[in-house]
Amino acid sequence: MPCYKVVHFNGRGYAEPTRMLLALVGQEFEDVRHSTADWPKLKADVPLQQLPYMEVDGKIIPQSRAMHGFVAREFGLNGANNEETTQIDVVLSTLEDIRVPLGRILYYEKELDEIQKISRADIFFYVVMETVEEDELKKYPKLSALMKRVAEAPKIAAYLAKRPQTPW
Repeated sequence: MPCYKVVHFNGRGYAEPTRMLLALVGQEFEDVRHSTADWPKLKADVPLQQLPYMEVDGKIIPQSRAMHGFVAREFGLNGANNEETTQIDVVLSTLEDIRVPLGRILYYEKELDEIQKISRADIFFYVVMETVEEDELKKYPKLSALMKRVAEAPKIAAYLAKRPQTPW
């Protein structure tokens, strides 16, 4: 039986899909988590000088997509045929496209105190975030406040009140 090791920082991040896929199939693995304080000492010896990476019987697989792709192919989680696998690739690519920008929005909450005028970015943010569960957004008080500020602007509130109710 192969020996699996997933190496990343002490967080979920890009290694989490691989960890979860291994858990799904009941495959034991060594979960190595490094602190950011240790990173400068380790970086030179790490493949591509970045985390995460995975080892399978001592063979190193860098890059998170290659890691979870390997696990998916190894355990039959990649689609039953080329068409299903392509659909999975489309979903993965789409999520990769939005992951970094969304992370930036959530991590670097806009300083609302500095800009009071509602901007095009605020409107676009509102439209995108309307589909996010309210409880999720409450975790980010400044973003939640921005949503409220946009929705309560008199002309926007009037528009929203008469806007047709649609699922998206």
